[in-house]
Parts: sequence; structure tokens; C-alpha cells
Amino acid sequence: MLGLVAFGCAAGPAARALPVPQVDRSHPAATPTPPPEGIAFLPVGSPLYFVLDDPISSARSRPGDVVHMHLRDALVVNGVTLAPAGTPGSMTIVRTHHAASGDNDGSVQISLAPLALPQYGTLPIRAINEYLTIDHTAGQLSTRDATDTVVDIFVPTYVIWQALRKGHEYVLQPGTVFRALTGGAIDARDPHSIAIQSPEPLFTGGEMPHAAITESPFFTPAPMLPGPPRKGRRGAPPSPSPSPSTPVAPSPPPTSGASVTAPPAVTLTAPPTPLSAPAPAATPH
Repeated sequence: MLGLVAFGCAAGPAARALPVPQVDRSHPAATPTPPPEGIAFLPVGSPLYFVLDDPISSARSRPGDVVHMHLRDALVVNGVTLAPAGTPGSMTIVRTHHAASGDNDGSVQISLAPLALPQYGTLPIRAINEYLTIDHTAGQLSTRDATDTVVDIFVPTYVIWQALRKGHEYVLQPGTVFRALTGGAIDARDPHSIAIQSPEPLFTGGEMPHAAITESPFFTPAPMLPGPPRKGRRGAPPSPSPSPSTPVAPSPPPTSGASVTAPPAVTLTAPPTPLSAPAPAATPH
């Protein structure tokens, strides 16, 4: 009976997975998403979506490479189309980090160029993250750690392979939707006079705003050092000469009825006067 069941299963058609339908994202959308009605002022930090035309890879991209992209949806503010869908944009590769051993993943540092708006100037834009890195979820990290622990038990040399295991390269293929943020505000309350406003300086407290780059001074002030001594003041001032000592007066005599021992008398003697040497006697001739 089991043999008949196995034969029937083997005779049936083999199961196969259906391919995932491919969506062509290299061309701009024909019908962009309409913006909400009544929007006449686009604040700083509003999202814009671009489609990459060139790949980005931490292994193949080089610093200075220009990556081309285009606007996915039209930029419409207060019924005025500032940039149609497909408006070209670009970003520059600033620095790349290749994947290394020890599960060290690759990363790419980018800088976005301002978006040129036909007839309205340029709109500064910025990336949400200047450094593009691979973000691992907590579940992925825990699964990898559990797998390493189990394999390390049964394979003695697995710890060496784990230490030399190379990380993953960061890769974005053409057609990837890239999200950016506006670096300036768009005031379209007057459709006939569109204004692009730069953001106000950030205040961290009550201090005055300052520039990011401090200009060098015209000259360097001399350090504060003590000046040279004036003329006539050479060295330290002379010490004062000692004043002559006053003679000690004798104590009064003791009164009757009390025995008081008189202190010894102090005799003051003058220092001996040095004697001059006698003149030599004349020798008779």
C-alpha cells in the first residue's frame, strides 16, 4: 500500500515556485501621487523620493564617483509643479569602507547635490543618513549568535573560521528608491512668486548664533609679559640698617617686708677698639 502511494506521488507533476514579477523602476511614474490639497508651504525636512540610475557598492565605488538618480514623483506645491517626475539629481561618493574579517560590513559615505528646479532655482536636499550601512535586526543578530554557538560545539576549528569570516558589502542596485529630505522650505502661498527659504540657525540656548568656520584673525596679539625694569631700579631695594639698642634701665629697689631676689645686673661693654700696629723703629745709618 505504501509503495502504491509513493509511486502515485512520484508520478505526479513536480512542484515549482513561480517567479516573482519584475517591476521596472528605471522610468519615472506616469501618474505621480497627487499632493494633499491646501498645501502652500513645504517645510524643511519634507521627504522626496528618488530612483537610482547607477549602482552604489562599497566594494566597487570609489571616492569622487557621481551617482545619477531622478525624481520619482513630481514636486507640486499649491498646484504649481516645481519639478516634474524624472527631474535629474545626483550624489557624490565621499568615502567607502570595504567589508573586512570579523563580520565587519562595508559602508558608503555620500553627499547629495542640490535639486535643480526649472525656473525656480535650486532646492538643497540631504540624505537621512550620510553613512549608508547595513542595519541588522535583533532577530538576525540573535540567530547568527545561536548558530555560531551550536556549530562551535560540534566543529572544533569553527572559532578560527568565525574570526576570519568576512562581512557583507553594501550594495544598492539601479532602480532602488532612495529617500531624501529637503534642506530648505518652499513658500508657494503666492503662486506667481515662489520663494525657497533657507532654514534658520539652530539655537542650543540663549547664546548668539555663530558660523561653523571661524575666520583667522588679521594678526596674533602678543602675549601679556611683564615689562623690563625701569632705570634706577636695579636689583632688590636695600634692606634697612638696624637701629641702635637702648640701654636697659636698672630695676627699682625692693620694698620692705618682701624678699625679692634682684636679677643679675647687666653690664654693657663697648666692643674693643682695634689697635693700630706700631710704626717700625728708625734704623741709624
